[in-house]
Amino acid sequence: MMRFAWLSCRDDRTKPFAVYVSFNRYFRLEPLLSTHPNALHQFHSWVLARIVLALLDDIDDWDPTKQLITELSTSFSIERLRFFVSRIERNQPLDEDSLNIAEALSIEKVQSLFEIARTGLNRKYSVLLMDDAALTLTPDYLVEFLDIVRSLKSVNIAPKASVYPGTTEVSPKFHQGQDSIAIPVWLCVEDPHYNEVMDGIAAARVPNLHELHSNIVAMLRFAAFGIPRAYLTMLDEYNRGGFRTSQQGVSKIIQEHLDARNDEFRSLGRKVPKIASLVIAGQNVLEGIVAEVKSVNETLASKDQKQLTYGIIESELTSIVERMFNLLIEAGLIYDNGTVKHGTPSRIYRRLIPHTAHLLTVRALGGGGAGGSIKQTVDAISLKSAKHPIRKSLKRVAQGVDLDGLTLSLPKCANCGTQRLSDSQRFCHNCGQQLVDASTFTKCLETPISEVPGLTLWQRDQIASHLPTLKTLRDFLAKQDPAADLLTVKGFGRRRTTRIIDVLNGFADDFLS
Repeated sequence: MMRFAWLSCRDDRTKPFAVYVSFNRYFRLEPLLSTHPNALHQFHSWVLARIVLALLDDIDDWDPTKQLITELSTSFSIERLRFFVSRIERNQPLDEDSLNIAEALSIEKVQSLFEIARTGLNRKYSVLLMDDAALTLTPDYLVEFLDIVRSLKSVNIAPKASVYPGTTEVSPKFHQGQDSIAIPVWLCVEDPHYNEVMDGIAAARVPNLHELHSNIVAMLRFAAFGIPRAYLTMLDEYNRGGFRTSQQGVSKIIQEHLDARNDEFRSLGRKVPKIASLVIAGQNVLEGIVAEVKSVNETLASKDQKQLTYGIIESELTSIVERMFNLLIEAGLIYDNGTVKHGTPSRIYRRLIPHTAHLLTVRALGGGGAGGSIKQTVDAISLKSAKHPIRKSLKRVAQGVDLDGLTLSLPKCANCGTQRLSDSQRFCHNCGQQLVDASTFTKCLETPISEVPGLTLWQRDQIASHLPTLKTLRDFLAKQDPAADLLTVKGFGRRRTTRIIDVLNGFADDFLS
């Protein structure tokens, strides 16, 4: 959506000057927190350098005469900035030139560069689109980042940052409503324009959309749960074929899509250990909500109605329970449809919709028995939704989960794996080892290449046999030119080598994103 906004601004002179920048490599700076006393200063300079680089790169697309790039480059050289960013991301010591760049980068300087670009392009104001800005794995960096966002905002510059509802923790100096306005970008599956919007996107990307059976399109569109990319991916999988019947293909595609979402949710517990207990509880609560929705729909079938929404009384949403649901929302497993009031204040409900792919896989729509046809399910999807959400105590639905005792997980002892007793504990009560917070980046680097998904068994065997020193992701990322080593393996050509490098880099980015 940010890229689309950037393109829209570039092609329409009545819209603002826009710069798109991604911070998805912030995790590479995580080790600095434990090895450099000025880690926050280096991070601050890195963020500003990334913004200036994006500004200088983008200006080529906005200024056909190339005059602005000459004027802007007098302040910072693109090559020097890239060298500076590369050294910080590789945790290499900064030379004198890089240190000078770090000192020259400031909020005021960045603002002045934006002003030069904006006035040169004759635009009314500037928009800074900052993607992958949640920085969930490094709270210290997140505090600094949000302070940068707050400082960059001015009369002529409007920063926009993409963050997550569950794992993003804001700075004490950053106040939503005063320093920012939250704008949700997720399309509700019950929106009256849902089908129109989703099919409008698909029509531009799937050439044979009109040739597919309408029931198949309806099933996949509903299972996408308001995520256009999910819809396009499932349509692409269906077009590839390879299944006996259409029903078998649709069921398999929806199940695989749901499994990927569940895996992504479970990975939050590994990436941010302190929320591991919330992830486990969230899975059980979600299962209970889905079962309840299915039970209610069995009784509503005779009334030609369907039910997708579960209502939670506001009084049950304690801070920790709300954090648990925010994690489910972040992973795309639950949609927050706002609150509704039924009479007294004690009957204010938060409306939540569980993932539609989950409802389809348990046959919560179109009858609970096995063997129901696609048409039966599509007919059930098209039914009118019930007026009121399911209103049942969360404790009755979340069986096996102690909501009153729900709390954040404490990091385990790195030596013996024993759970800590308190957050302030300095030494392990089991082995006596000093307790140190494990680095997420280090965990990623220690992952054996043989365990990285996406590589074939033959590729893993070849790497193990011919490259014995290439055992972990640390070994791979430490190499300046890993392709040169991989090309020495018999059977590894340029295409295969490129594919292996993409898989390993992609795993590292996904693990820490």
